[in-house]
Amino acid sequence: MGNLYTLDLTNPSQMKTTVTITTGNHIAALDISDLSNVKRLDDPDETQPTIGPHYIKVTPDQKHIVVTDYFVQTGEIGLINTPADFKALYIDINPDGSLHFNRSIDFTGPYTNRGGGKPHSAVVFDLTDPAHPYYY
Repeated sequence: MGNLYTLDLTNPSQMKTTVTITTGNHIAALDISDLSNVKRLDDPDETQPTIGPHYIKVTPDQKHIVVTDYFVQTGEIGLINTPADFKALYIDINPDGSLHFNRSIDFTGPYTNRGGGKPHSAVVFDLTDPAHPYYY
């Protein structure tokens, strides 16, 4: 089976995007301003602290991304069983577009008597204007 991908347009005005490569255990940052010459902004050789990154969402200020490390594990009854570490990652987008991994929430510890948490997606709220909250 090939890699599974999800993407979110990081900064439409600068034509940058971030992509999860689920079965490759990698999150890529790309400059797509010239589609005939797409450039990697992250380090493709870096070992990232993620297993099975799936859902990705850029924060409203375009300075961070939220990624959840869980796709589908169907066991013996299915065809898709991607490894995961069941974390939510909050990743900084550096000014040059590269990524800085420094925060995560481990969902395996809480509720171990029920198998732990399995985050599949996330919602990002912009509360800059409390009278008009916006969510992505």
